[in-house]
Amino acid sequence: MERHRQHSRWPSRLRAGLDLGSRVAKLVVAGPEGIVHQQKMDSVPFILGLRRQGRFDPAELGLPPDCPLVVTGYGRAALPGLPGISEIRAHFRGALAQTGFKDFTLVELGGQDSKVVQVEGGRPLDFVTNDRCAAGTGRYLENMARLLEVELDRLAQARSEPVEINNTCAIFGETEILARLVEGTPLERILAGVNLSVARRVGQMVRRYHPRRVVFCGGVALNRAVVELTEEVVGCPVVVPAHPQINGALGCCMEEESL
Repeated sequence: MERHRQHSRWPSRLRAGLDLGSRVAKLVVAGPEGIVHQQKMDSVPFILGLRRQGRFDPAELGLPPDCPLVVTGYGRAALPGLPGISEIRAHFRGALAQTGFKDFTLVELGGQDSKVVQVEGGRPLDFVTNDRCAAGTGRYLENMARLLEVELDRLAQARSEPVEINNTCAIFGETEILARLVEGTPLERILAGVNLSVARRVGQMVRRYHPRRVVFCGGVALNRAVVELTEEVVGCPVVVPAHPQINGALGCCMEEESL
């Protein structure tokens, strides 16, 4: 595992959070004034490095020795002995810290899974998760962009005149996309249809909660077209925090306050 640069002038009273997701590991270091450092790493090389070394040294991430670290995510079992919290709690606490809202429906679409948390009065009342299917997740969007030979940035801008696409499966959705290409449907309409299919997937996930405000986190929240189309589908404001992709890692930092 590569040793990261040491930060020679860290502020005092630091807390660190590591969200070891299925695709990307996110590290956040926060102090009393907010986030002071963040970084993203591919999860597989990170975990392979842990296996080769047989141990984890926080100094490998450039952390000072006295900085508490809390972990969450798929890979937290690879770091036994460190305090860990569930992904639901991590994302809930991260969303509270980033928005200050007390009542909202949290949607987190990551690389390969999805989560919804209903928050009322600053407390999580209910949640649903799906980690067995990549439908509507970052993997689905990446697959569709790769199939259509476009960059994710271009996909994230497509929202006009979306063609109807019903299958949000990361694998079988390709068949429907190919059918649209054969029909001669313009590429931008297909891209918009891909984004709309994800927005509708979000709508299905939150429908049980009758949301009045949605907080959208995870890597998919960086797709502006999906966010705007989701707002139309769910019929309420959709808020993307300043740091949607590192929300879980930030939530780990907030958890450290109460440990």
